[in-house]
Amino acid sequence: MSTFKISYFAVVLIMVLAIAITLSEPLSVEANHRDRYGRLIAATQGKKGGNRTSAMTCDKSPKVCRLKGSSGRDCCRKRCVDLRTNKLNCGRCGKSCQYSEVCCKGYCVNPMFDKRHCGGCFKKCNKGRSCAYGMCSYA
Repeated sequence: MSTFKISYFAVVLIMVLAIAITLSEPLSVEANHRDRYGRLIAATQGKKGGNRTSAMTCDKSPKVCRLKGSSGRDCCRKRCVDLRTNKLNCGRCGKSCQYSEVCCKGYCVNPMFDKRHCGGCFKKCNKGRSCAYGMCSYA
């Protein structure tokens, strides 16, 4: 009976050690094998675990804009933007579209009267038709 207790204790001890090693291993692997963005994100962590988002701006590291979930692939005035669709940075940084215009693939167009972009980007009117108030052949 005492051999059973000793072997049971040994099996439980081995299982606890295996679980402890398994749980601690990813931390050391993660610390040693961070990808190029992992170091940047880790550098922005505050001492108490809070994010310092001001430290992670695209002017210091433009690759931030290419991360999944970013608002755009280009960097304008320390912000990630999409130069193809951003009305305040259409085609290049700082180029704003007029009030009635939208940005279509980097060009400012008026969808109310442009027959190549009638009612929205790249919505063409048929040949011989005009665009008025965002509709082809309005009347």
